[in-house]
Parts: sequence; structure tokens; C-alpha cells
Amino acid sequence: MQNKTLVQEILAHAKEAHDYVVRMRRDFHKHPETGFAEIRTSGVIAEGLKQMGLQVQTDIAKTGVVATLQVDGASSTVAFRADMDALPITEENDLEFKSQNEGVSHACGHDANMAMLLGAAKLMVQLKDKLKRQIKFIFQPCEEQHPGGAKLMVEQGVLKDVNEIYGLHIDPNILSGTFGVRAGATMAATDRIVITIIGKGGHASTPHLCVDPIVIAAEVILAIQTITSRKVNPLSPCVVSLCQISGGTTFNVIPDKVKIVGTVRTLSRELRDKMPILLEETIRGITSLNNATYQFEYLKGHPPLNNPQAQVDFIHDKIIALFGAESVEHIDPKMGGEDFSYYLEKIPGAYVFLGSGNLKKGVNQPLHSSRFLLDEDVLSMGSALFTYIACCP
Repeated sequence: MQNKTLVQEILAHAKEAHDYVVRMRRDFHKHPETGFAEIRTSGVIAEGLKQMGLQVQTDIAKTGVVATLQVDGASSTVAFRADMDALPITEENDLEFKSQNEGVSHACGHDANMAMLLGAAKLMVQLKDKLKRQIKFIFQPCEEQHPGGAKLMVEQGVLKDVNEIYGLHIDPNILSGTFGVRAGATMAATDRIVITIIGKGGHASTPHLCVDPIVIAAEVILAIQTITSRKVNPLSPCVVSLCQISGGTTFNVIPDKVKIVGTVRTLSRELRDKMPILLEETIRGITSLNNATYQFEYLKGHPPLNNPQAQVDFIHDKIIALFGAESVEHIDPKMGGEDFSYYLEKIPGAYVFLGSGNLKKGVNQPLHSSRFLLDEDVLSMGSALFTYIACCP
């Protein structure tokens, strides 16, 4: 009965805070800033948290903001994280709060993530006597780039004295108002590869006197695609996408070099460690056969994101208590990456998704689309979930 009363109280406060959360989301959306340049964004957040009476630290990991809420008698600390950066994408939506920064937009929903966490802070201050743990609010810069803000924040001690951490991200591929949860491998490592094929240039009319790196690059590109289909266990998810190729200056000259750039996505540490070997074996074999040489770089990005089972079970139960069993679903792994993984390498926690896709409202555009939209009606749900977590020991 006590828990039911607490749930009703949280939901009532979340409903009252809804307009505030939407207003903040629209403010962030109108003034997007890219990674480590979130000057205005962090200023607005810091000021809002100070007005709530929280202890606020700024300039962490360059533009990050951390606030704490002291709770008498609490024996542990829980942290909640939202990412702040926008993308270098020109928004094509016609909105009253359309991006005012040319070439930059919140096409990944970080505006909503920030607003939901600010809403949670507001709720927790109002319900402070119900909180069971000390609270730390982490507003992190630069999630979209590597090495990104999470790694830097961890290095600067943001997790000191924190026992658990939770993160939440808007997802248009999940039905609006439904939370997506998963235990274990949830998001992929985001590694980058750079391949340079080095041949011997010359006139296009005498290819027999050259070592054509363009033809060799074509062989390499096609052969690399067989790694995932023939050298990797079909039950071990893996993606290799070669997304950029450059070489040559004109139509009648065979160049000396061709550069290929791409990404490798894996969910397991074992396969992640194996992929550089498999790739280089393929590149070496083809270039050697064609009397060419190569340069190969494997640049590790964010590690895979693994959600511990215990924390996923915990947050799953909280979602059901707040919104009912129909409001949560178990999702498949995502081959996208997320630097929240750096936090989970240090302490337990969970990273979950809140569905914002609604065909009836016309908000089903994918993340990173120039026309990305979201269902604002779900935002108070995120604030309520964070608050309920903080109210449970």
C-alpha cells in the first residue's frame, strides 16, 4: 500500500512538471550545440539546478555539469546521466522551436534526455523526504564523438562515491510510451578502421606498367564483407561498414594510393579483439597477391555497453509499478554505440530506452535524421522513472 501511494504521488508530481520538461526540451532544441561546445546548454542547466537548491559543479570534462542532492540518512549514492550534445545536421523541420544554430540540430533526442533529467531533479527536490539514496545528476558533453565526454568524466572522478548509475535515451523505433530494456550486451563497440592501399601510379593507358590501387581496393572492399559471413560465428553479431573511399585526381591517371575508411561494430570483447587480426589478414593477402603494400589502422572507440541483470530487473520492476506491464518490452541488441559503457565498466547500472515513435502524430523519423521528431507526451515518464529509482533503496 505504501509503494502504491508513493507511485501515485510521483505520477502526480510528474504530471505537474510536464509543461516544464517540454519547455526545457524546446529551449535546448532551439539552441543546439555540438560536443564540448555546449556553453549555453550547460549554463542553462547549471542555473536551473542552482534554482532548485542543488549543489552544482561546472566545467567538468570541459562543459559538463554535475549536481548533488544530499539526503539525510542515505547509505548509498545513485547517479543519473543525460547527454547534452547535438549533431552537425541541418534541421529540415518547420517548428516554432526549430534550431537557430545553422548546421546544428538535436537530431538524436539529447534535448529530450536533458529535459527529462531536469524534470527528475525537480521531482526529487519536491519529494526529498521520500528519497532513499544520495543523488548525483550528471549532464555529460560530447556523447556523439570519440573519445567523448563519458571517458573524460570518469577520469575526472565523477563516479567517486557513486554506487549505481542509470541512463535513459529516447528511441523512435519503440512505440511511444514503451520502455525498451535489455540485460547483457545491449549496444556495440564503435571502432574505426583506416586502410591505405599503396600501389604504383601511372598513365591510364598503360595499366600493365602500374599497380592499380583502385582495383585492389575494390577487391579488399568485397573480401572484407566475407569476414562477417564466413569467418565470424553467425551467432556473434558483427557489422563492418566501409563508408568512405578516396583516391585519384583525374580520369586518365592511375593513382599511387587509395584510402578506405569504415567502422566495425561488435558486441563481445572476444570478437572485438579478433576483428583487427581478421581484417589485416585479408588486406595483407590481397595486396601481397597484387604486388601492392598497405597501411592499416584499427582505432578503438567506445567499448560495448553491457547492462547487468540485477539492475535491469530492478528498473524493469519500477517501470511496471509506475506504468503497467504493457509499458515495457525486452529489446534486441543495437549495433549503434553509446559512451555510457564507460560508466558501466566502473560501477553497476542500466541504460534503457523510452519509445517516442507515434505514427498517428507523424513522429517516426529515425535518429540522426534531419527531420527527426519525437512525441513530447512521453517525457514526464522518464522523469517519473528516475524519481522512483531514487525512492527505492
